[in-house]
Amino acid sequence: MATTKLAVDLLAVLFLIVNGASYVQNADEEYNKNFYGQKIGTFVQDVPLAGITGEVFAAAHRAIWVQKFRLNVPSDCTSVVFLVGEKGGAAVQPDGGGVPVKDNKNSIELAFVDNAKFTLHLPIELEDVAWLSVYCRNTNETLASVVFNDVETPTPLELNEVFKGEHRVESERVVIVDHQTVFIQNLQYDGQGPATWFIAGNVLPVTSNGATKLSNQDGAFDYETIPPYLPARNVTVQFPRDASVFEFDWLSLYCTQIHFNFDDVKLPTS
Repeated sequence: MATTKLAVDLLAVLFLIVNGASYVQNADEEYNKNFYGQKIGTFVQDVPLAGITGEVFAAAHRAIWVQKFRLNVPSDCTSVVFLVGEKGGAAVQPDGGGVPVKDNKNSIELAFVDNAKFTLHLPIELEDVAWLSVYCRNTNETLASVVFNDVETPTPLELNEVFKGEHRVESERVVIVDHQTVFIQNLQYDGQGPATWFIAGNVLPVTSNGATKLSNQDGAFDYETIPPYLPARNVTVQFPRDASVFEFDWLSLYCTQIHFNFDDVKLPTS
C-alpha cells in the first residue's frame, strides 16, 4: 500500500516542462533506470587554428547542455553557427548539410565566448542526432564537432541520500528530474533560519561562498528565505538558466546569514 501511495504522490507532482509541453512523469517506471544525462563528448577541432573547446551533455529529449565552451575562430571566418546532423540524413559526417541551432541568446550567429555554459534546444529528437558541429558558413568549413554515439534521452534519477538534519529537516526521495530541476519529496523544515536558501556548490565543507542560489518552492530566485515546511510538503527546486546539475557536487538547505548547513545531499558526477 505504501508503495502504491508513493507512486501516486509522485505522479501527481512531477510535471516536467520540455520545449513548452507539460507532461506527467511516471516515477516508478522511470526512476528505476537510474539515469539522468550522460556526457556525450567534447568538441574535436577539425581546423587546427580554431580555438574551440567544450563539453556536451544530454539534457532532455530535445536539449543538450554545453559547458566550458570556448569559441575563438580564425579571422577569415565571419559567420559561425551550430549545426546538427540527423541520423540517416544526407549529412552523415559533420558538414554544411546540417540544421542550424540557435544559441542561448536565441541567435543563430555565434560570437567569441570563453568558458561559457548554456542549454541548446534541438530542432530534432536527441536520439536522432548524429553530430553537432561548429561551422563557418562563409568558408564552408567544419571548425569542430561532437559525434553522438549511443546517446539516450535522460530519465529522472533518484539519489541515494535524503535530507535529515537539525531544525526538523528531513525528506523522503530526492530526485534529479532533469539537468536543471530537483524534486524533494515530503521535505520538512521548521523555518527558523533567517536567510535560508537552496544552494548548490563544490567547496567542502559546504558553504555559501562561491555557491549558486537555486529557486524556492515557487520557482522564484529573489526570495529572502524559504518558509517553514510544516507539515512536510513536496518541493521542486530549479537551477538558474545558466547553471546545471552537471556542474555541482552537492545541494544544500543553507542559512546564509548565520552560515549554517541544515543538511546537504551529494549530487552524482557525470
